[in-house]
Amino acid sequence: MTSLEWLLLLVPTTIYFFYRWSVATFDYFDKRGVPFVKPVPLLGGMWNFFSGKMHMVDAGSLGYEMFPDSRFSGFFAFRKPGYLIHDPELVKQITIKDFDHFADHTNVVPIEADPVLGRALFFTEGTRWKHGRSGLSPAFTGSKMRNMFALLSNYTEGAMGRLVDDARRDGGLELEMRDLFQKLGNDVTTSLSFGVEIDSVHNPNNEFMRRGKELIATDGIQGLKFLLLTVLPKSFFRTLRIRIFPKEATDFYVDVISKTIKQREEHNIVRPDFIHLLVQGRKNELKMEQADDQLKSVGFSTVEEHLQSSTENSQYSDLDITAAAASFFFGGLETTTTVICFALYEMSQNPNVKQKLQAEIDQVKEQLSTTDSKLSYEVLQNMKYLDMVVSETLRRWAPLGLTNRACTKPYTIEDNNGTKVTIQVGDLIQIPIQSIHRDHRFYPNPYKFDPERFSEENKANINRSAFLPFGSGPRNCIGSRLALMQTKCFLYYTLANFELELCPKTDVPIKLNKRSVSLDTLSGFWFRMVPRGEMKK
Repeated sequence: MTSLEWLLLLVPTTIYFFYRWSVATFDYFDKRGVPFVKPVPLLGGMWNFFSGKMHMVDAGSLGYEMFPDSRFSGFFAFRKPGYLIHDPELVKQITIKDFDHFADHTNVVPIEADPVLGRALFFTEGTRWKHGRSGLSPAFTGSKMRNMFALLSNYTEGAMGRLVDDARRDGGLELEMRDLFQKLGNDVTTSLSFGVEIDSVHNPNNEFMRRGKELIATDGIQGLKFLLLTVLPKSFFRTLRIRIFPKEATDFYVDVISKTIKQREEHNIVRPDFIHLLVQGRKNELKMEQADDQLKSVGFSTVEEHLQSSTENSQYSDLDITAAAASFFFGGLETTTTVICFALYEMSQNPNVKQKLQAEIDQVKEQLSTTDSKLSYEVLQNMKYLDMVVSETLRRWAPLGLTNRACTKPYTIEDNNGTKVTIQVGDLIQIPIQSIHRDHRFYPNPYKFDPERFSEENKANINRSAFLPFGSGPRNCIGSRLALMQTKCFLYYTLANFELELCPKTDVPIKLNKRSVSLDTLSGFWFRMVPRGEMKK
C-alpha cells in the first residue's frame, strides 16, 4: 500500500476508535437504571456550556428540571459519570449525617502543582483539610468579626465619602457596580487580609488591584483550569505541574505577607486583621471567646460549624498564611460583589423593597446621629430587613449555584421508585443549589424577588435543608460571616449616601453571561449614583 492509502485507512480508523473511547462510559447509568441527561461524545453534559447555550450551572443542573420526580439523576462531566442530588433531605444526609462518606470536594489541587491554592481549604482533602478547618475556625467567630468590623466600617465610610465628593463635583456618577464593588472589595480584603490600605477607585492600576484581578479570574484559561479540576485526576495537575493561580501573583502576596509579619513582630504591631489572627494561630494563641455565643447568629443565612475548633500544633508557615488570606480574597470578593450587584438590581425593579430598606437605614442613621455613635457590628446584625434582602438575594441569585463532593467511602442511595445504586470511592456528586433555591415546591413563585419570605412571620415555613447559599455540613463556607458582614456594610453605606437610578447602559432585564463560570451579566450592572446628602458622622 502507498503512503496515501495507509493515511486514508489510518485516519478513519483513528477517528472511529477515538469516538468509541469518547462514548465508552455512556452506558453507565443505563446499566444502573438511573435517569440521566443524554451526553454528547467526549464532552458529555458540558456541550451546552461550551456551545454557549447554557450557563455552566444550568448545564450541570439540567437533570433537576428533566427528572422532577427523582431524588437524583446522572450526568456526565466530559466522560466522567456523576450523580446530581435533587432531594434537599438527601443533600443534608450526604453533607452532614453521613459526611464521612463525602468528606472531600472533587477539585483538589496538589501542593506540588500550586503551592498556594493547594493549601487553600476549599481545594484540600482528608487530614490536611480537617486540620486546617478546625484550626482556622476560631478566626471566623462572631467576636473576631466584631473586632474587624471597625476596619471594614471606617474604610467603607471613607470610600463612600470620597465617591460623594466625586459625584457632587461631576454632577452624579454613572458607574458599573461590579467594577466599583470589586475595587471596594479588593481594598477591604487587602486591608483585612494583608494589612495594607489602598484606594483602587482613584488608583485602579495599583499592584494589589492588578494582582487581585488575576486571583479572582474565572474566565479564559484560568476558568477552564477550575472546570477541569472537577473531572481530571489530581495526578494530572501534579505530573504536569499545572498551576491555577499565576505564579507572579502568588509570589507577590507571599512576599507581602512575609514582610508584614516580620515588620509586626519586630515592632510589636497589633492590628485586628487576618494576619494577626493567623499568626496567633501559629503560636497556638487563637481561642474561642465567651462573646462568641452571643454573636453566633448573623441572620437567616448563618451556617453551623460542625467541627470542634482546635489550634493545637498549628504549624502555619508564611506560605500557609498567604494561602489562607488569598483563598478568602478569591472566595469572598466574588461572593460579596455578586450579592451586592444583584441586590441593587432587584431593588431597582422592586421599588417597595428599596423603600423599606431605605427607611430602615435612615432610621439607624438617625439613631446613631442622636447618640453620636458609629455603625457597629451589633447594630448591623440587628437590621432585620437588611438581612431579609440579603437572604432573598442569596436565594434568588446564589453566587455558587452548583457545588460538589467526592465519595470517600462507598455509599448507597435509593430513588423514589425503589432503584438503589452504590456510589463508589472517587465518584462525583453535584448539589444543584440554584435549582433547589428556584424550586416552587420550596419557594412559591420562586422567580419573584420577595424578602418577605424571610420575615419573622414567614421564615419558619422555609425548609432549611433547601437553603444552601454557603453550602452544607462541615465543608460549608468558613468565611460566610465575613461575606455577610461585608455585604451588609457595603449596602448600608451605599444606600445611606446615594440614590441609585437606572441609566441608558442598564440592561432590563439583565442578560446573564453564559460563558462565564461565575454568575455574571453580559453588560454589567450600570447605575447612575446621585448623592443623598452629607454623610452623618
